[in-house]
Parts: sequence; C-alpha cells; structure tokens
Amino acid sequence: MCLCSAKVYEWRVCFYGKIGCFPLVTYEPAVRRSQNRLRGKLVIKPITSITRDVIRDFMLNKVLPAIRAKWPREDVSKPIFIQQDNAPSHLKLDDPEFCEAAKQEGYDIRLICQPPNSPDFNILDLGFFRAIQAIQYKKDAKK
Repeated sequence: MCLCSAKVYEWRVCFYGKIGCFPLVTYEPAVRRSQNRLRGKLVIKPITSITRDVIRDFMLNKVLPAIRAKWPREDVSKPIFIQQDNAPSHLKLDDPEFCEAAKQEGYDIRLICQPPNSPDFNILDLGFFRAIQAIQYKKDAKK
C-alpha cells in the first residue's frame, strides 16, 4: 500500500512526497536450508488473510507513525484524509482505536471511503490506474 500527498501554496509545492510504501507481509525464519539461503534466515511471507485486525494494526503501527514523521509541522492541526476503498476488511470510519490514535499529538487524521462507482472522484483510480495505463500504452503487445 502506498500513500502520497501534495501540499501546494499558490505557485510552489511545499510538501510533495511519498508517505511510505508498506507491504502486507510477515518475516519468518526459513524452516529448511536451500541453495539460496540458510536455515533460520528471515524470509518474506505474504499475509494470506487480510482482516480488519490486520488493517488496524497496519494503520496504527505503520501508516500513522509515517504520517507524523513526514507531515509538515505547520499543518498538524489541519485535517488529513486517508482514503480507503470499500473492502469489507477495511476499518470503519468511526473505529474507536484508530480515532483515538489519529488524534494524538494534535493531528486531525480521518478515514474516508471512496465513492462507489464514481471513478471521477476516486483518487486511487485517477492516479494509480492512469499511471499503469500510461505504461501499458508505451509497450507493444506480444504476438
């Protein structure tokens, strides 16, 4: 999951950067030795079941600390919106644990859901999928 943001004042950009890119994976020691690694070396394993608890842990321990570390200090009190799609495993907008953690240190971080069936208002589709489509047009289809 990637989070990006831009802050524009009239003619100049004051903050434009990636908040972070966070894979939903775990690190576990290898059970067996192979020619590529030793036994016990940490290997990356995908999280096979994304639940609301996994998303909550992800938001509280990765996303919120990254926002606090990189967000401009003069804008701490202004609202920051985290847009999520409408997947059932995502947090509810009024999740008590998230809301409590989001208000710490004077931040005003809020969750919003993308509008259903509205690609014009969906920031995820406007930026991410348009970038993928642009790359697709640059490459020739294989015969």
